[in-house]
Amino acid sequence: MDEGVGIDAIVIDSSKALDVVPHDRRLTKLAVSGVDRRVIVWVREILVGRTQRVRVGGQLSNDVKINSGVPQGSVLRPLLLLVVVSDIWRNMDSNDNFIIYRKITHKIDIENLQKDLDNLVEWAVGNGMKINGR
Repeated sequence: MDEGVGIDAIVIDSSKALDVVPHDRRLTKLAVSGVDRRVIVWVREILVGRTQRVRVGGQLSNDVKINSGVPQGSVLRPLLLLVVVSDIWRNMDSNDNFIIYRKITHKIDIENLQKDLDNLVEWAVGNGMKINGR
């Protein structure tokens, strides 16, 4: 209940998590998670080798190879997001989806919260994700 102590909470917003993580990183994480190899091959066939182009007025652009992202509306989007973020909390004491929180009773609690944030930034850089500052 009410213990009369403060809790600091930080809400994390990442930019387009599924649009910026390269396919190879996503597929590697899927393999490491223990998913059957046939499923990984199937997901790879869906993601790798895709191209896109745009039409402006009557002009159609050349095809451009897509190296990251998951097709909009795909039923794989939620699963592949979980694959990308599944190890985000490995080196942190704060645990919740994209909220880092800690009860603050001593100065060490503030330092540990900062360590969690530092670990999150390191994880984001290592996974090609951008954390929004605002």
